[in-house]
Amino acid sequence: IPVFILAGLLVHCVFLVSIFDIYFSSPLVHGMTPQQTPLPPPAKRLVLFVADGLRADLLYELNSNGTPQAPYLRSILENNGSWGISHTRVPTESRPGHVALIAGFYEDVSAVAKGWKENPVEFDSVFNESKYTWSWGSPDILPMFAKGATGDHVYTFCYTAESEDFGAQDAAELDTWVFDHVKSFFNSSRSNQTLFSALNEEKVVLFLHLLGIDTNGHAHRPNSREYRENIKKVDEGVKEIALMIDNFYGNDGKTAFILTSDHGMTDWGSHGAGHPSETLTPLIVWGAGVNYPQKVTSQFFEDNFLNEWNLENLKRLDVNQADVAPLMASLIGVPFPLNSVGTLPLEYLNNTAHFKAESMFTNAVQILEQFKVKMSQKKETTLSFLFVPFKPLSDSEQINFLKKMRLYIQQQKYDEAVSLCKTLINLALEGLSYYHTYDRLFLGLSIAMGFVGWTTYVILVIIKTHTNLTKTVQTNNKESTVFFYGFACVGMIIAFFLLIQTCPWTYYIYCLLPVPVWYAVVREIPVIQDLAVNLLSLHIGQSIGFLLVCTLGIEILVFSFFYRSTLTIGLLAFAGWPVITQLWVQAK
Repeated sequence: IPVFILAGLLVHCVFLVSIFDIYFSSPLVHGMTPQQTPLPPPAKRLVLFVADGLRADLLYELNSNGTPQAPYLRSILENNGSWGISHTRVPTESRPGHVALIAGFYEDVSAVAKGWKENPVEFDSVFNESKYTWSWGSPDILPMFAKGATGDHVYTFCYTAESEDFGAQDAAELDTWVFDHVKSFFNSSRSNQTLFSALNEEKVVLFLHLLGIDTNGHAHRPNSREYRENIKKVDEGVKEIALMIDNFYGNDGKTAFILTSDHGMTDWGSHGAGHPSETLTPLIVWGAGVNYPQKVTSQFFEDNFLNEWNLENLKRLDVNQADVAPLMASLIGVPFPLNSVGTLPLEYLNNTAHFKAESMFTNAVQILEQFKVKMSQKKETTLSFLFVPFKPLSDSEQINFLKKMRLYIQQQKYDEAVSLCKTLINLALEGLSYYHTYDRLFLGLSIAMGFVGWTTYVILVIIKTHTNLTKTVQTNNKESTVFFYGFACVGMIIAFFLLIQTCPWTYYIYCLLPVPVWYAVVREIPVIQDLAVNLLSLHIGQSIGFLLVCTLGIEILVFSFFYRSTLTIGLLAFAGWPVITQLWVQAK
């Protein structure tokens, strides 16, 4: 029995770890060539405001007296810039939200091993591709982007984690700290020639992380006075910073501004799940290279917010959160982040059709580069006659796409080029998913075989040890030896197959586990034979009834994963079983 228990613990540990290898492996790849739009960018610098925990509806809606919640930002989207909703993905947390905005990819599921607190795999970002990035805000967010940057050009200014306590009385002070330090930073540059020169370079990013709204939302709920007052303070702070920066650069018209949020928040002050209040975040973009408001007579969105916000006549441009990264890269002319899966939202750009087509071409090639690396990695670890490529993007198809897109641009057929670029992006993203999950079926079947084998063995041990359904049978040593060598040969074949494909060592465990498990099952063939004889001797009505009860029990268990209350039925059945079957009388 101790050996049986230890074997059970070992087998279940393997099953548990396999979940991470099959479903929680990192999708990120490395070794791509940076891709950059060849035409001059419209902006020299970008200012990114991220109001942590800001809901779209609470920013855009009007007060009961008809005045806007954020007057300055409202005037921007009505007169100077473009606006829309940035759709986030689960988990709606701060770290994955910022990674999506700044690096262009969604949650790296392998981060579950780090408690969702940091990315276990290094990644590229707009900050890393910039000439200089200065950032102010929370120590929970800023260091993540400086840590992965190459060289010494991403600078962070954080309040200490302990000093976040000063936001306990009024969390808006966290945002005031950021605004004040940005102003001091620019004032100090006037007496610091090195800093002044750096600020006047091209491809500069200024990042303001504003944590107050999120903190007030958790403490007081989003519909509270504190949350709404914090929105007003952020609005005033954004106005002051935007005017100060424009004045600093002599109103040269070369600054682009973006205000958005990493995630929203439920009415009860939580986030992390997929409720619309958590996934719908605001996006307001204005300044150099950005489209002015576009008047429309009608537009339709399923959420029906436009009438509530009194914005039905201004075109709403919705994006996925990862699309913000290529937008920022395009505005200041830096290479698109290497791991970005975002699609450039062209409607936000106020530029020539040629620039838009070249930018989309760059976007498509950048995502295609990831696809090619992913395909190459999988090809290297799979035998050539077993490798099944992603057919819509074979080598010849890739060449055809690139040739056609370049030809359309040369012929000034920009709309056709953009359309083809979007098609290639969608196919490349499908291909990335295809190769990322390439081994999932193979590994899943191996684990399933091991699980079914172990379950079968446990049932046989219970029947053999605790019932009288079987009789003691002498083991045939000769037959047992044949089984042993047979399964040993199968194990060696599997190991050799994995070895020549240079598979990870964990694959050996998952694929070889079913061999000893099923060997143990096969050794219990006499028990299986006795059990079959006993079951066949039962009356047909009893057999069918037994099968129906077992099937019903399994269905209740499956159903209980979705509706916990159904467990009550199973528990009541167990409670009534002794009475129905007269077991309680026999026990007496």
